Amino acid sequence: MSSDFWFNRLIEYWTLPEPEQIVDHVRRGHVQVVQVGNFGPDFYGLAADASVERSWTGMPVVGIEENLERAARLIPLVQAEGARVVGQLSSTLHYGDHETGLGLFGDAWAQMWTADLLGEAPADSVTDAIAREASGEPARRAIEGRPYFSYRGCISNPVWLQMLKAMVRKGIDLGLDGFNTTHNYEGFCGCHYCAEVIRAHMRPLLTHGELDSLFDNGFDATVDVREPDDDAPDELKRRYLVILEQAAARRRKAAFDEVFIDYGRSLRPGLLAAQWYHKYGMRVNDERAALPADLWARGEDYIWYSQGPYRWGSSIEQGYIADMGLNARHMHAAGGGRPFVINKYDYRRWRVWAGEGAAHGAASPCYHAGPPRPEHEETTRIAAEDYYGPIIRHQRFLAEHEDLLHPATPASQFGLVYPRRAEREGEVDYLDALKRIAEWLEDAHVFYDILFDDQLTERAGEFPSLILPDIRRLADDEIAAIQRHVEGGGALLVAGATGSLDADGQARDENPLTTGLSDAAGSGPVFRWDSTDWQPQTVTIHTLAGAPEMPVYSRLPDDAEGQRLITSLDDLCGGFWLRTDAPWWVRVRAWRAQDTPAIVLHWINYRQDEAAAIEIPLPHGPIQVDLSLPEGTVVAGVEWRYPEMREALNLEFDLSEGRIRYTIPSLIVYGMSVIRLQS
Repeated sequence: MSSDFWFNRLIEYWTLPEPEQIVDHVRRGHVQVVQVGNFGPDFYGLAADASVERSWTGMPVVGIEENLERAARLIPLVQAEGARVVGQLSSTLHYGDHETGLGLFGDAWAQMWTADLLGEAPADSVTDAIAREASGEPARRAIEGRPYFSYRGCISNPVWLQMLKAMVRKGIDLGLDGFNTTHNYEGFCGCHYCAEVIRAHMRPLLTHGELDSLFDNGFDATVDVREPDDDAPDELKRRYLVILEQAAARRRKAAFDEVFIDYGRSLRPGLLAAQWYHKYGMRVNDERAALPADLWARGEDYIWYSQGPYRWGSSIEQGYIADMGLNARHMHAAGGGRPFVINKYDYRRWRVWAGEGAAHGAASPCYHAGPPRPEHEETTRIAAEDYYGPIIRHQRFLAEHEDLLHPATPASQFGLVYPRRAEREGEVDYLDALKRIAEWLEDAHVFYDILFDDQLTERAGEFPSLILPDIRRLADDEIAAIQRHVEGGGALLVAGATGSLDADGQARDENPLTTGLSDAAGSGPVFRWDSTDWQPQTVTIHTLAGAPEMPVYSRLPDDAEGQRLITSLDDLCGGFWLRTDAPWWVRVRAWRAQDTPAIVLHWINYRQDEAAAIEIPLPHGPIQVDLSLPEGTVVAGVEWRYPEMREALNLEFDLSEGRIRYTIPSLIVYGMSVIRLQS
């Protein structure tokens, strides 16, 4: 991370807004980061093309200079209200047609390389910088609804990187405080630059014989080394493709670091840097999942993940609430506590989205978070006030309570181990058990957090209880850390084939977690869960537009297997820290504030009028809370707070046997029960 700058109040506009849309919002909401506009190749290629919808350029008017002048006027106005301004910039994608001279292939190339704009051109034409097919032809694809053809710059080509550097320099000249790069998902192309990178990466990892066996012409003589021959040995081919994705992830990171971290910060020390990534349904579609831990977001200031479509509503009856509890825990753990954004496209449940961000230490809502356009109000029945009111109240609430929110440490009874090693190796079913167990934990209001398999040697002792959900690959020192956890009295749940493979994926002769755990006096309890039925059901969600089919897990009240597991965990740990009568669609997460003596429980109610066009919550309450307190804590009082209330409500409470009991009168959408402690 470039600095210790932390934030949780952010707004984002894909297309640069007018000052009246945003400046007053920044002031009233005490917004810390504004992410706006487009300062990359897709903007420069289409800015002067009046026939293209402005959303594809990310800028509101026609013309390169005209849009940059607007940005130059807007940026200082936002900064004067106390926010930093981050520009969006595509790392690869641009639109055009090389055969007819559209986009960067036409007049735009000459227009952008002037002394007033980007300076001296790094090449005579953009064709010197774009991704190629193995034949040498420009690589392009037609995507329905998008302008012309989609092209990408080559992440290994120095000309492309020089072009991006010029755009970064121009953005900094305009006053930008940082960049969040988009379209960071392109791999290698068929050009000689990419082939050189691939060969250099492969040679230390595979033998000459193995490499030559994958290609009929031999590895060094083959023109396109991205795809082994069809008749290549299956297991070796699979291994090659895994290494290839790891190499592509490293190349993307190296290109980003060269342009934004090294070059950008040489021009502006402290430049904010982030990358826009995707992790739909926690699947292996995370474009940087193949990176080793020491490179994952290294030097970056905040984490941004889009969570996919159909996250804008609920169907309580069908067990669907589109919550982000597991996703947020993953981002917080992977980012080491730095700011992160839950990007879930929820344009209806503004208070739910905002509450999720607050509950998990994130900055949300975010993407295209401006109000609906006036011309859309009549058809959508959603007005600008439906956005501004909830969001500004929420952001002011966060600003007023920042001492409770940051710095803070998650209060977690269970550490749920995440198989980052399997993810890096591209395994397809590595998260099935984790996702299923996490849903049961959420439904049961169990306090848990994520730690990674390669963190076990350092962090296993942080949690009273550990859950290893089908964590097959484990190194010897990680096995030893688990053993120490149990010998120290820690509880352990082992599920699936955990421990059956070593760190390299080789089968162990004997699973040490099956036969080798200590049963000495004082050792913690160990429970083995043998179920392998981790799959959700595919359900047509009738409350969402288009009635999409979504994966839905049966909820804990209706799942006998889940009830058995939760009961077993309750026995295993000697009783859950939190006991509550809240229903499964109410979610809760606890944090211990570090600079203020307080324990904060964040509550989110997902139940709404699902037929309404706007957010109409259905409050739930009263909610009974029975919480175990850390040894030695002395309670000074309990408060109930939420963004819409005039003043905090002091709750009556009872203390006995190290537990505190109180009642939340009513939960509308989001609220905090704050247990104030004596210093």
